[in-house]
Amino acid sequence: MANDLMIDLETLDTSPYCVILTIGVVRFDPYGEGIAESWTLKPTVEDQTEKYNRIICDNTIKWWSEQNPSALDEAFDERDRLPFKDCMEVLYKIGWNRRAVWSHGAPFDVVAVETGMRQTSDRPNPIPWPFYTVRDTRTLFEVASVKLRDGGHITSHKAVEDAERQAIVVQEAYRKLGLKK
Repeated sequence: MANDLMIDLETLDTSPYCVILTIGVVRFDPYGEGIAESWTLKPTVEDQTEKYNRIICDNTIKWWSEQNPSALDEAFDERDRLPFKDCMEVLYKIGWNRRAVWSHGAPFDVVAVETGMRQTSDRPNPIPWPFYTVRDTRTLFEVASVKLRDGGHITSHKAVEDAERQAIVVQEAYRKLGLKK
């Protein structure tokens, strides 16, 4: 059953309080093939800096200036942006009742999203998934001896595309390890 989520962020800092440019989320079955569903959320930058004191780092801005134009357009385009709180609410609803929530590295994407959820929510428990359901692709990929670049999977710095690629390599790692439901 396709019930896991992969989350990927494009941001303006590398701390848990970073300004988030785009959130890519895909629903997938780690035992299966392909992606079941995907979402792209684009929170407003001003909202994050003015209401929630989220961080922009000059070094990250410089790094973005060196990325390909397609990634820049995706990350900085103002169309379809929503207030930060609304994006966190949508992600809360997407994240409810999931078997596992994945990101490419334990200390960043999920942590930054959870920080945003805590900042914007009035709920007693603002995180929709239990802490023990968070999964890290980097560890899995090392254990399975697969790489994100296997099969042409490279980082595009387009959040939903990166989330899709990461989910596909998770599936590849599960197959390689012989993991079955």
